[in-house]
Amino acid sequence: MHMISFHQKLSLVAVKMMVVISFFSLLFFFWFASAYQEILIEERGGRPIRVIKVVLDGEHYVVSAVAKQWGETLEDLTKKMGGISAVNGAFFCPKDYSYCNGKTESNFERVFQGDGASYSKFRPDTSIRGIFGFLQDGSPMLVQNKISTHDVGLMSNINAERIDELYFWISNFPVLLIEGDDVTAGAREYIDSKLTGKGNRNFICSTEDGKTIYMWYIGSASIRDMAPYLKKNFGCYNALSLDAGASAAMVYSGKVLEKGSRRLITDAFVVVDKEAYLKLNGIELAGAVPYEPSYTLTQQDLAQVKKLTTIIDAIYKTYDKSTYKQKLISMFRKLINSGISEQKQAIYNQVLIYLFTLGTL
Repeated sequence: MHMISFHQKLSLVAVKMMVVISFFSLLFFFWFASAYQEILIEERGGRPIRVIKVVLDGEHYVVSAVAKQWGETLEDLTKKMGGISAVNGAFFCPKDYSYCNGKTESNFERVFQGDGASYSKFRPDTSIRGIFGFLQDGSPMLVQNKISTHDVGLMSNINAERIDELYFWISNFPVLLIEGDDVTAGAREYIDSKLTGKGNRNFICSTEDGKTIYMWYIGSASIRDMAPYLKKNFGCYNALSLDAGASAAMVYSGKVLEKGSRRLITDAFVVVDKEAYLKLNGIELAGAVPYEPSYTLTQQDLAQVKKLTTIIDAIYKTYDKSTYKQKLISMFRKLINSGISEQKQAIYNQVLIYLFTLGTL
Protein backbone atom coordinates (compact mmCIF):
# COMPACT_ATOMS: atom_id res chain seq x y z
CA MET A 1 0.00 0.00 0.00
CA HIS A 2 1.32 3.45 -0.93
CA MET A 3 2.15 5.63 2.09
CA ILE A 4 2.28 9.41 1.79
CA SER A 5 4.90 11.47 3.65
CA PHE A 6 4.25 14.21 6.20
CA HIS A 7 5.23 16.79 3.57
CA GLN A 8 2.64 15.37 1.17
CA LYS A 9 0.08 15.44 3.96
CA LEU A 10 0.93 19.09 4.58
CA SER A 11 0.40 19.86 0.88
CA LEU A 12 -2.98 18.13 0.98
CA VAL A 13 -3.94 20.16 4.03
CA ALA A 14 -2.92 23.33 2.23
CA VAL A 15 -5.16 22.41 -0.70
CA LYS A 16 -8.03 21.76 1.70
CA MET A 17 -7.41 25.19 3.21
CA MET A 18 -7.81 26.85 -0.16
CA VAL A 19 -11.01 24.92 -0.80
CA VAL A 20 -12.33 26.00 2.57
CA ILE A 21 -11.67 29.63 1.69
CA SER A 22 -13.74 29.24 -1.45
CA PHE A 23 -16.73 27.36 -0.04
CA PHE A 24 -17.13 27.92 3.70
CA SER A 25 -18.45 30.87 5.65
CA LEU A 26 -19.25 30.93 9.38
CA LEU A 27 -20.85 33.78 11.32
CA PHE A 28 -18.05 34.28 13.82
CA PHE A 29 -16.40 37.46 15.08
CA PHE A 30 -12.58 37.52 14.93
CA TRP A 31 -10.29 40.41 15.87
CA PHE A 32 -8.72 42.27 12.93
CA ALA A 33 -6.45 45.25 12.28
CA SER A 34 -7.84 48.77 12.49
CA ALA A 35 -7.34 51.55 9.98
CA TYR A 36 -4.70 53.48 11.90
CA GLN A 37 -2.33 50.57 12.48
CA GLU A 38 -1.63 47.33 10.71
CA ILE A 39 1.02 44.65 10.74
CA LEU A 40 2.85 43.64 7.58
CA ILE A 41 3.93 39.99 7.65
CA GLU A 42 5.20 39.10 4.22
CA GLU A 43 8.22 38.91 1.97
CA ARG A 44 9.03 42.34 0.60
CA GLY A 45 12.01 43.26 -1.52
CA GLY A 46 13.30 39.70 -1.26
CA ARG A 47 13.34 39.69 2.56
CA PRO A 48 10.92 38.44 5.21
CA ILE A 49 9.46 41.27 7.27
CA ARG A 50 7.33 41.72 10.33
CA VAL A 51 6.61 45.44 10.54
CA ILE A 52 4.01 47.53 12.37
CA LYS A 53 2.72 50.43 10.29
CA VAL A 54 1.15 53.31 12.22
CA VAL A 55 -0.63 56.10 10.37
CA LEU A 56 -0.55 59.22 12.54
CA ASP A 57 -4.09 60.33 11.80
CA GLY A 58 -4.95 61.56 15.30
CA GLU A 59 -6.42 58.23 16.40
CA HIS A 60 -3.15 56.58 17.40
CA TYR A 61 0.29 57.76 18.46
CA VAL A 62 3.73 56.29 19.11
CA VAL A 63 5.42 56.95 22.45
CA SER A 64 8.47 55.63 24.29
CA ALA A 65 8.27 53.61 27.49
CA VAL A 66 11.27 53.43 29.80
CA ALA A 67 11.81 50.60 32.26
CA LYS A 68 12.82 50.73 35.88
CA GLN A 69 16.52 50.40 36.62
CA TRP A 70 16.76 46.64 36.13
CA GLY A 71 14.41 46.39 33.17
CA GLU A 72 10.84 45.28 32.51
CA THR A 73 9.18 43.01 29.98
CA LEU A 74 7.75 44.47 26.79
CA GLU A 75 4.30 43.43 27.97
CA ASP A 76 4.72 45.43 31.19
CA LEU A 77 6.05 48.47 29.34
CA THR A 78 3.07 48.33 26.99
CA LYS A 79 0.58 48.12 29.84
CA LYS A 80 2.32 50.93 31.72
CA MET A 81 1.72 53.32 28.82
CA GLY A 82 -1.83 52.12 28.19
CA GLY A 83 -0.65 50.77 24.84
CA ILE A 84 -1.95 48.18 22.43
CA SER A 85 1.15 47.42 20.33
CA ALA A 86 4.90 47.76 20.93
CA VAL A 87 8.42 46.81 19.87
CA ASN A 88 11.62 46.76 21.89
CA GLY A 89 13.84 49.81 21.76
CA ALA A 90 17.58 49.98 22.47
CA PHE A 91 19.59 47.95 24.95
CA PHE A 92 21.83 50.44 26.74
CA CYS A 93 24.05 51.25 29.69
CA PRO A 94 22.44 53.61 32.23
CA LYS A 95 24.12 56.85 33.29
CA ASP A 96 25.92 55.25 36.26
CA TYR A 97 26.90 52.10 34.29
CA SER A 98 25.49 50.01 37.12
CA TYR A 99 25.14 46.90 34.95
CA CYS A 100 27.52 47.17 32.01
CA ASN A 101 30.38 45.00 33.28
CA GLY A 102 31.84 47.89 35.23
CA LYS A 103 32.73 49.91 32.15
CA THR A 104 33.09 53.65 32.55
CA GLU A 105 32.91 54.57 28.86
CA SER A 106 30.52 53.45 26.16
CA ASN A 107 29.86 54.59 22.61
CA PHE A 108 26.39 53.11 22.92
CA GLU A 109 25.25 55.08 25.96
CA ARG A 110 21.85 56.72 25.90
CA VAL A 111 21.64 60.47 25.60
CA PHE A 112 18.73 60.43 28.04
CA GLN A 113 18.31 57.97 30.85
CA GLY A 114 14.58 58.13 30.35
CA ASP A 115 12.97 60.40 32.91
CA GLY A 116 13.64 63.64 31.05
CA ALA A 117 16.03 64.85 33.74
CA SER A 118 18.86 62.31 34.05
CA TYR A 119 21.05 62.94 31.03
CA SER A 120 24.22 61.20 29.93
CA LYS A 121 27.52 62.90 30.72
CA PHE A 122 27.90 63.72 27.01
CA ARG A 123 24.59 65.57 26.60
CA PRO A 124 23.67 67.43 24.40
CA ASP A 125 26.16 65.65 22.16
CA THR A 126 24.71 62.49 20.63
CA SER A 127 27.96 61.56 18.88
CA ILE A 128 27.41 58.48 16.70
CA ARG A 129 24.03 57.91 18.28
CA GLY A 130 20.77 59.40 17.11
CA ILE A 131 17.52 60.11 18.90
CA PHE A 132 14.26 59.06 17.27
CA GLY A 133 11.49 60.83 19.10
CA PHE A 134 8.18 62.62 19.00
CA LEU A 135 7.10 66.16 19.78
CA GLN A 136 4.32 66.75 22.27
CA ASP A 137 1.70 66.85 19.49
CA GLY A 138 2.78 63.37 18.39
CA SER A 139 4.72 64.25 15.24
CA PRO A 140 8.08 62.47 14.71
CA MET A 141 11.54 64.05 14.75
CA LEU A 142 15.09 62.72 14.46
CA VAL A 143 17.91 64.48 16.32
CA GLN A 144 21.59 63.89 15.67
CA ASN A 145 23.95 66.37 17.29
CA LYS A 146 27.69 65.90 16.73
CA ILE A 147 29.74 68.39 18.74
CA SER A 148 32.30 66.28 20.62
CA THR A 149 35.91 65.39 19.90
CA HIS A 150 36.06 62.00 21.64
CA ASP A 151 35.08 59.97 18.55
CA VAL A 152 34.54 60.32 14.81
CA GLY A 153 30.76 60.17 14.77
CA LEU A 154 28.66 61.36 11.84
CA MET A 155 29.88 64.96 11.88
CA SER A 156 26.25 65.89 11.39
CA ASN A 157 23.73 68.11 13.09
CA ILE A 158 20.07 67.51 12.39
CA ASN A 159 17.51 69.32 14.53
CA ALA A 160 20.25 69.77 17.16
CA GLU A 161 18.74 73.04 18.36
CA ARG A 162 15.40 71.30 18.94
CA ILE A 163 16.66 68.54 21.20
CA ASP A 164 14.66 69.84 24.18
CA GLU A 165 11.42 69.81 22.20
CA LEU A 166 11.32 66.01 22.18
CA TYR A 167 8.60 64.66 24.44
CA PHE A 168 9.12 60.92 23.86
CA TRP A 169 12.40 59.49 22.57
CA ILE A 170 14.87 56.62 22.37
CA SER A 171 18.52 56.99 21.43
CA ASN A 172 20.54 54.29 19.70
CA PHE A 173 23.25 53.44 17.18
CA PRO A 174 23.60 53.55 14.24
CA VAL A 175 21.49 56.16 12.48
CA LEU A 176 20.36 54.70 9.15
CA LEU A 177 18.71 57.59 7.28
CA ILE A 178 18.81 61.34 7.84
CA GLU A 179 16.40 63.24 5.59
CA GLY A 180 16.54 60.49 2.99
CA ASP A 181 20.33 60.12 2.97
CA ASP A 182 22.09 56.88 3.87
CA VAL A 183 24.47 57.89 6.69
CA THR A 184 25.70 54.46 7.80
CA ALA A 185 29.09 55.09 6.16
CA GLY A 186 29.67 57.83 8.74
CA ALA A 187 29.62 55.19 11.47
CA ARG A 188 31.79 52.67 9.64
CA GLU A 189 34.45 52.63 12.37
CA TYR A 190 31.80 51.40 14.83
CA ILE A 191 30.02 48.83 12.66
CA ASP A 192 31.56 45.50 13.62
CA SER A 193 31.10 42.00 12.21
CA LYS A 194 27.93 41.49 14.25
CA LEU A 195 26.30 44.38 12.38
CA THR A 196 27.66 43.58 8.94
CA GLY A 197 26.45 39.98 9.04
CA LYS A 198 23.03 38.91 7.78
CA GLY A 199 20.25 38.67 10.34
CA ASN A 200 17.06 40.27 11.64
CA ARG A 201 17.49 44.04 11.88
CA ASN A 202 15.14 46.06 14.05
CA PHE A 203 14.41 49.69 13.20
CA ILE A 204 12.00 52.61 13.46
CA CYS A 205 11.46 55.14 10.69
CA SER A 206 9.15 57.93 9.53
CA THR A 207 8.10 58.99 6.04
CA GLU A 208 9.01 62.40 4.60
CA ASP A 209 5.60 63.89 5.41
CA GLY A 210 5.89 62.63 9.00
CA LYS A 211 2.50 60.93 8.82
CA THR A 212 3.52 57.27 8.87
CA ILE A 213 5.75 55.26 11.20
CA TYR A 214 7.19 51.82 10.40
CA MET A 215 8.91 49.76 13.07
CA TRP A 216 10.35 46.37 13.94
CA TYR A 217 12.30 43.95 11.79
CA ILE A 218 13.64 43.17 8.33
CA GLY A 219 15.05 39.66 7.96
CA SER A 220 18.27 38.48 6.33
CA ALA A 221 19.85 41.94 6.21
CA SER A 222 23.01 43.67 7.38
CA ILE A 223 23.09 47.19 8.77
CA ARG A 224 24.54 48.39 5.47
CA ASP A 225 21.51 46.95 3.64
CA MET A 226 18.97 48.73 5.80
CA ALA A 227 19.03 52.35 4.62
CA PRO A 228 18.47 51.70 0.87
CA TYR A 229 16.01 48.92 1.66
CA LEU A 230 13.87 51.08 3.99
CA LYS A 231 13.91 54.00 1.58
CA LYS A 232 12.87 51.87 -1.40
CA ASN A 233 10.32 49.57 0.24
CA PHE A 234 8.69 51.87 2.82
CA GLY A 235 9.52 55.40 1.73
CA CYS A 236 11.46 55.99 4.96
CA TYR A 237 12.99 59.47 5.33
CA ASN A 238 14.49 59.32 8.85
CA ALA A 239 15.44 55.94 10.31
CA LEU A 240 17.23 54.58 13.37
CA SER A 241 18.44 51.08 14.15
CA LEU A 242 16.98 49.42 17.24
CA ASP A 243 18.31 46.52 19.25
CA ALA A 244 17.75 43.05 17.79
CA GLY A 245 19.02 39.71 18.96
CA ALA A 246 18.37 38.74 22.56
CA SER A 247 16.13 41.71 23.38
CA ALA A 248 13.87 41.44 20.31
CA ALA A 249 10.22 41.55 21.38
CA MET A 250 6.89 42.49 19.80
CA VAL A 251 3.29 43.02 20.84
CA TYR A 252 0.58 43.72 18.29
CA SER A 253 -2.94 44.74 19.31
CA GLY A 254 -2.62 42.98 22.64
CA LYS A 255 -1.09 39.81 21.18
CA VAL A 256 2.48 38.82 22.06
CA LEU A 257 4.15 37.88 18.77
CA GLU A 258 7.78 37.67 19.89
CA LYS A 259 9.72 37.20 23.12
CA GLY A 260 13.48 37.62 23.16
CA SER A 261 15.71 35.58 25.43
CA ARG A 262 16.51 38.81 27.30
CA ARG A 263 13.04 39.21 28.75
CA LEU A 264 13.82 42.31 30.82
CA ILE A 265 14.41 45.16 28.40
CA THR A 266 15.13 48.80 29.08
CA ASP A 267 12.80 50.66 26.74
CA ALA A 268 10.25 50.29 23.97
CA PHE A 269 8.26 52.15 21.34
CA VAL A 270 4.57 51.75 22.16
CA VAL A 271 1.45 52.47 20.08
CA VAL A 272 -1.32 54.11 22.11
CA ASP A 273 -4.78 55.30 21.12
CA LYS A 274 -6.01 58.87 21.42
CA GLU A 275 -7.58 58.35 24.83
CA ALA A 276 -4.36 56.97 26.31
CA TYR A 277 -2.29 59.71 24.66
CA LEU A 278 -4.45 62.46 26.13
CA LYS A 279 -3.92 60.92 29.57
CA LEU A 280 -0.17 61.01 29.00
CA ASN A 281 0.17 64.62 27.88
CA GLY A 282 -3.21 66.19 27.07
CA ILE A 283 -2.38 67.26 23.50
CA GLU A 284 -3.70 65.82 20.23
CA LEU A 285 -1.93 65.66 16.88
CA ALA A 286 -2.64 68.90 15.01
CA GLY A 287 -4.22 68.79 11.55
CA ALA A 288 -4.91 65.06 11.65
CA VAL A 289 -6.85 63.55 8.74
CA PRO A 290 -8.73 60.25 9.25
CA TYR A 291 -7.02 57.36 7.46
CA GLU A 292 -9.06 55.24 5.07
CA PRO A 293 -7.69 51.72 4.51
CA SER A 294 -7.75 50.27 1.02
CA TYR A 295 -9.59 47.20 2.28
CA THR A 296 -11.53 46.37 5.44
CA LEU A 297 -12.30 42.79 6.44
CA THR A 298 -15.97 41.76 6.29
CA GLN A 299 -17.77 39.33 8.59
CA GLN A 300 -17.50 36.75 5.82
CA ASP A 301 -13.73 37.30 5.68
CA LEU A 302 -13.50 36.88 9.44
CA ALA A 303 -15.40 33.62 9.19
CA GLN A 304 -12.84 32.34 6.68
CA VAL A 305 -10.02 33.36 9.01
CA LYS A 306 -11.66 31.43 11.84
CA LYS A 307 -12.05 28.34 9.65
CA LEU A 308 -8.38 28.45 8.65
CA THR A 309 -7.17 28.85 12.23
CA THR A 310 -9.35 25.89 13.24
CA ILE A 311 -7.62 23.77 10.59
CA ILE A 312 -4.23 24.96 11.84
CA ASP A 313 -5.15 23.86 15.36
CA ALA A 314 -6.04 20.45 13.96
CA ILE A 315 -2.66 20.23 12.21
CA TYR A 316 -0.88 21.09 15.46
CA LYS A 317 -2.90 18.48 17.33
CA THR A 318 -2.10 15.74 14.83
CA TYR A 319 1.46 16.61 13.86
CA ASP A 320 4.48 18.26 15.46
CA LYS A 321 3.79 21.97 15.92
CA SER A 322 7.48 22.94 15.95
CA THR A 323 7.91 21.33 12.53
CA TYR A 324 4.86 22.69 10.76
CA LYS A 325 4.48 26.15 12.27
CA GLN A 326 7.34 27.61 10.22
CA LYS A 327 6.22 25.74 7.10
CA LEU A 328 2.76 27.27 7.43
CA ILE A 329 4.21 30.73 8.03
CA SER A 330 6.35 30.42 4.91
CA MET A 331 3.38 29.19 2.87
CA PHE A 332 1.12 32.09 3.82
CA ARG A 333 3.90 34.65 3.37
CA LYS A 334 4.40 33.40 -0.17
CA LEU A 335 0.65 33.49 -0.83
CA ILE A 336 0.52 37.16 0.18
CA ASN A 337 3.22 37.92 -2.37
CA SER A 338 1.67 35.87 -5.19
CA GLY A 339 -0.43 38.63 -6.76
CA ILE A 340 -3.67 37.72 -4.96
CA SER A 341 -6.48 40.18 -4.24
CA GLU A 342 -6.43 42.64 -1.32
CA GLN A 343 -9.20 40.58 0.26
CA LYS A 344 -7.11 37.41 0.27
CA GLN A 345 -4.06 39.34 1.48
CA ALA A 346 -6.05 40.67 4.43
CA ILE A 347 -7.34 37.20 5.31
CA TYR A 348 -3.92 35.56 5.13
CA ASN A 349 -2.39 38.39 7.16
CA GLN A 350 -4.77 37.54 10.01
CA VAL A 351 -3.78 33.89 9.76
CA LEU A 352 -0.11 34.89 10.02
CA ILE A 353 -0.85 36.91 13.16
CA TYR A 354 -2.46 33.79 14.57
CA LEU A 355 0.55 31.66 13.65
CA PHE A 356 2.97 34.06 15.37
CA THR A 357 0.86 34.65 18.51
CA LEU A 358 2.57 33.41 21.68
CA GLY A 359 0.08 34.85 24.17
CA THR A 360 -1.81 38.00 25.12
CA LEU A 361 -1.17 40.99 27.37
